[in-house]
Amino acid sequence: MRTNVALLNILNNPKKTLLSLAGIGTAILLIFMQLGFRGAVENTATNIYGKMDFDILLRSPDYLHFMDSGQIERRYINEASALEGIADTNFMRVTVANWRNPQKLNTKAILIVGIDPLKSPFRVRTVDHEFSRLTAAETILIDTKSNREFGPENGRRFSESDVGLQTEIANRNIQIVGLFEMGAGLAANGAVICNEQGFRRIDPLASPDRVNFGLLKLRPGESAANKVAEIKDLLARNNSVPVDVLTRQEVVDRELKRWLGETPIGFIFNLGVLISFVVGAVIVYMVLGNDVANRLHEYATMRAMGYSMTYLAGIVLRQAGYLACFAFGPALVLSLILYGITGRLANISLEMTWERVGFVLLLTVVMSAFSGALALKKLMQVAPAELF
Repeated sequence: MRTNVALLNILNNPKKTLLSLAGIGTAILLIFMQLGFRGAVENTATNIYGKMDFDILLRSPDYLHFMDSGQIERRYINEASALEGIADTNFMRVTVANWRNPQKLNTKAILIVGIDPLKSPFRVRTVDHEFSRLTAAETILIDTKSNREFGPENGRRFSESDVGLQTEIANRNIQIVGLFEMGAGLAANGAVICNEQGFRRIDPLASPDRVNFGLLKLRPGESAANKVAEIKDLLARNNSVPVDVLTRQEVVDRELKRWLGETPIGFIFNLGVLISFVVGAVIVYMVLGNDVANRLHEYATMRAMGYSMTYLAGIVLRQAGYLACFAFGPALVLSLILYGITGRLANISLEMTWERVGFVLLLTVVMSAFSGALALKKLMQVAPAELF
């Protein structure tokens, strides 16, 4: 049985090894957290669209983000609905207004979503059964994922105990008559749903002939891409004002491009991953470099005994691999714990995926291999005779 020299080198000084693993593990943990936050941005950026029930979306070409989406004529939806293959149409209005915290009486901007209560624009079944409660312009449903800064009775999260509560939106009296769970997205910390009359009451300038989104459902077997081309052609012939017509995938892709490619958010988290990788690589290099320097006489003895430089290099590289593997496990466990704690406290979706675990493991292997290769320079540049 061959002696595992690389493992024995690591276990020879337990205290030093634990300190090394702590440093490497911290770098891996930082990579996990940066990727987790980036993933949370991806989930949050497309969260509302994921809950909306549509195959094709009509919206203004001036669209910036969900809360600044621009408006389109409602008749565009009616024109598109006349095409063969369109199974159903719907609409959605959105705006932002000041919500008065019923506990502290301060105001905070909240997302207002206006719908037809008789025709759900959402996929979320927990929302549907609540729509029947929107019987008057003063009634609203509130998102249970709204931030606690909006003043839930228990101080943490809106719940059934808040049903019946009265407060103000845009200086208009309103009453919470039900709950739903959605999550407003990156541009808002809270959301409410109201009927059309309630929306125009909150936003008196809202025109009944204009909406923010048109939602189209296709019959089974219809191609969304082909139907988008038909709708674009139809609207271009009938109207001089352009309209964005997008498939569900195009909507998601544009949202991700907007938040991760056109704002500093994506750059910050990608830079965080790079910095964490560099920090980890430096730590591994320092550990291995010092170990090689301290063991030069041992390596010289092995060279004199006939061991090749390739064999000695393999020892150093295996040490790098062991350090990375031993640090990865605890870093993964700690990341899962921090994902849970941070997600609850920040009210964001931090989820560990197998793809992320595999990607970070790959980065860890590359990091250790790169650092190990750098550490070999101290071994390769010294002649065996000079080591004694």
